[in-house]
Amino acid sequence: MGIWRFTRFSLLLGIFQSSFSELTGGAELNVTVEEGTSIYINTSAGINTQCEVCISQVCQSSVILRNDTSLNFSCSQPENVFTVQIIRDIGELSDKMKSNIEPKEHLVFQKFSRTFTWNLKPPARRTTYFKFSTGLRQIQPTDSCPDKHVYTITSENVTVGRFCQNGAITEIEVSNVGKLSLEVSGGQPLDMKDIGVELGHATGVVAVFEVVLPEMSSTQDFFTLNPFPENAGTTWRFSMPHAYYTDVRIISYTVPTCIQPENIPEMRYHWAGKKDLLKPLNVTQPLVETGFFTLVLKNCEMSKTDPLSEGLMVHFQISAMARTHEQCKRNLPENQMVQIRVMKKDPKSACVLKLDSVIMDTVTIASGDYYDIESLDCNKDELELTVNQTIECKEWKNCASIPFSLAFDYKEICIPVVLKTMTWHLHGPQNSSVELQSPTGGLRYCLPEENCNSNLLLNVSHDNPGITVGQFCPKGTIEKIQIRESKIAVTASVTNFNDWNLATKPFLTYLFTQDISEDYIFTVAPKLDNPTVLATPAWPSGMKPSSNVSWIINMEPQLKSNLKFMNVSQPECMEVQTNIAAQTILPQMIVYSTKKDENINDVLVPESFYLNMTNCRSPTGSFRAMMEITLQNNTKNHLGIILSIVGIVLMIITAVVIWIVLRKKKWNKTPPVSNYNPKAFLPGLHGIPKTQEEEDPHSYVYIDDTLVYSHLLEKEAENEQFKDESGPPLPDRPVGKGESLVTKGSAMVDNELYGYFQGQSTTSGSPKSSEDKACETRLCARE
Repeated sequence: MGIWRFTRFSLLLGIFQSSFSELTGGAELNVTVEEGTSIYINTSAGINTQCEVCISQVCQSSVILRNDTSLNFSCSQPENVFTVQIIRDIGELSDKMKSNIEPKEHLVFQKFSRTFTWNLKPPARRTTYFKFSTGLRQIQPTDSCPDKHVYTITSENVTVGRFCQNGAITEIEVSNVGKLSLEVSGGQPLDMKDIGVELGHATGVVAVFEVVLPEMSSTQDFFTLNPFPENAGTTWRFSMPHAYYTDVRIISYTVPTCIQPENIPEMRYHWAGKKDLLKPLNVTQPLVETGFFTLVLKNCEMSKTDPLSEGLMVHFQISAMARTHEQCKRNLPENQMVQIRVMKKDPKSACVLKLDSVIMDTVTIASGDYYDIESLDCNKDELELTVNQTIECKEWKNCASIPFSLAFDYKEICIPVVLKTMTWHLHGPQNSSVELQSPTGGLRYCLPEENCNSNLLLNVSHDNPGITVGQFCPKGTIEKIQIRESKIAVTASVTNFNDWNLATKPFLTYLFTQDISEDYIFTVAPKLDNPTVLATPAWPSGMKPSSNVSWIINMEPQLKSNLKFMNVSQPECMEVQTNIAAQTILPQMIVYSTKKDENINDVLVPESFYLNMTNCRSPTGSFRAMMEITLQNNTKNHLGIILSIVGIVLMIITAVVIWIVLRKKKWNKTPPVSNYNPKAFLPGLHGIPKTQEEEDPHSYVYIDDTLVYSHLLEKEAENEQFKDESGPPLPDRPVGKGESLVTKGSAMVDNELYGYFQGQSTTSGSPKSSEDKACETRLCARE
C-alpha cells in the first residue's frame, strides 16, 4: 500500500510539473493555500510590463492568495515578471512549544523567485530562539549565496542579518516579533533543513548570536543590525576548539554623533573570571585564546541635530587558527642588571604573546622577576627580543686590568624569539675612560648611507641621549676606540634574523682605563688593498663643542699614505678656531695644519702619523669631517735605503782597500827584525831595551771619543735642536704597530757608533766583541 501511495504521488507530481510548463502561457493554474498562509504575487521591482495575473477573468499587477485558487497569467513567461512571497504566521509561542519550521515547496511556483517567511510572536519580555542544524554564515546585505538560498532574520523593523547555509552560527535569539525569511532564486528547488524554534528569556539586547568556530582554520564575517537602534545592543557568544584561538579584526565601521561623546560605541570583551576589556573601534582588537568569550556592542543616544551623522555599523571578522605553543618559566637573576623586552613586530599578526596568562603585544622583564611567557602560533621572526644590560665598576680596585668580552646567551632565557638589539651600558669609575676593541678583526666606520654587509651593526654612544660616537661594522681597520667618558652604551643590532647564535659570540671587548687627554682616540691600521674611510664622531652630525679627536695611523715602514679630505664642514667659532693637523709619530713633525677659512688640501704622509682635529664653540653650524686614507708603496724610502746600504758597502770596501795598500807599503819599508832576545844586545845600542810596561811613544793610553766620533755627536745635537723647534710633544698615546718606529736618541748614537742599521750589522758575519773593537782601535793608532 505504501509503495502504491509513493508511486501515485510521483506520477501526479510529474504530470503536474509538465502541465505547469505548458500552462504558463495563459492556461489556468491551481494553487493550494494552507491554513495560516498567505501567498503574495507581485511584479518584480523595476520591471515595467503589461503582463498581469488573472483570477476569475480579473487581471491585475498583483494578488494575495489566502485560499485555494485558480489563476493564470497574460504572458508566456510570468516567472521573469513576478515574484512570489509565501508568508506563514505561526502565532504566539508557549514554553511547552518546541517546534520545527518545515518549509513546503509549491511546485507551481518553482520557476519563480520566491520568498518563504515565518512570523513568530513570543509573549511579552520573551525572546525567540532559532536553532540551525547546519549553521549559518552571515553575509553583507547585497551578497548572495552559492546555493541560491539566502536567509534573513528580522526583529520588528530591524534586520538582524542575512545568512547563507553551512556556517558557524548555530543559534540566533531575537527580541519582540521574530521573522525568518528564506529567498530562493527562480528555477532553484527548495533545499532547506529543519529549523528549531524555542522561547527564550529577555536579554536586554536586540539579538544574540551563538557561534561555534570549527576545528579548522576559518574566517567568519559579522555585521551589526541594520539600522542599529538607539541605546540598543547586540551580543555574540563565541566558542572555540581546544587547539585553536581567534583573531578579532574590524574591517570597516561608522559611528553616529552621540549626544554624550563619552558614550561612543566600543567593543566590550568578556571572559569568565576576568575583567571586561573595552576596545574603541579605531584600535587593534585583541587576540583571544582558546575557550569561550562574549563580545557586546551597544549604540548610544544619537544626536538628531547633525544631518551628516551616520548610523552605527561595524563589519568585523573572527579568524580561527590552529596554534603552536611555546612556554618559558624562569627567574631572571637579580645580580645581572638585565632588562628583557619581547615585542610583536606586527600587532595585527596571528601570533599570540602572553605574560602570566595575560595577552599583550609587549612583554617586559627586569632582573629579579619571575616570568611565565607563552607564545601561541608565533614564527621565530614574528617576535623581537631587545636586551639591555648594565655593567658597573665603581671602584678602581674592583676593575680588572684585562679586557672583558661583550656577549649575551639569550637562549638561557628560553624565549624562542629572534634577538633584535642588545645594548650594554658600561659604567666605569669616575674620570675613567673606556677602551673598545674587536677580537674578530677590527672595526670599520658604517656611514648612514652605506650598507654594513654584515649581520651585525654596532652603535657606540655616550650613555647620555643625543651624544653619539658612531656606527661600526665588524672586519675593518680600526683596532681600538678610546673614549674619555666613564659611561657609554654599545648597541648591537642584528640585521639578519636567520643567525640565532650571532650575539652569543664575543664580538667586542671593553676595558676601563685611566683618563686620556683627547675626547676620542682611534687607532687605525690601514690596508694596502682597500681605502680606509674616517669620520668625526657622530657623523653626519657635528662633534661636541670644544671637543677633540685623534686618529693614530700606523703603517708599515715601506708604505706611505695619501690623506684625502672628502667632506669638511666648519662653523663660525665664538673664540678659538677649529683646527686640523697631521703630525708624524717619529720624529714628531707637523706635515699639515689648517684652520678655518683656509683651503683644505690632500696630504701625502710618508710614515705613521697622528691626525688631530679640534672643534670650537659655535652658536650655529657644526664641525664635521670625512677623510679617506689610501696606502701606496714608498719607493722613495726603498731607494734611500738601497742607496744607503750601497754607500755603506762602498765605504767599507774603500776603507779595506786603502788599509791593505797602506799596510803593504809599510811592510815594504820596514827592515827585517830578528826575534827579541833579552840577553843579546845589538851593537850601537846603549842601555837595556824598554819593557812593555814602559811608555811607548806610538801607543795611546786613552782615546777621546769626541775626537773620533765628533761628526755623530754633532748630528745628535742637531736632532735634539730640531725636536725643540718642532713644538711641544703630543700627549701620551698608545702606539700599536708603530712602537718599533719610536726609538731613543742614545740608541741611535750607539747604532751609528757600531755600524748597525735597525738592529742589523752593516757587514756580514756576527757583531764583534768589545775586546776586538779595542784591539782594532789600538792597531789603527799604531798605524
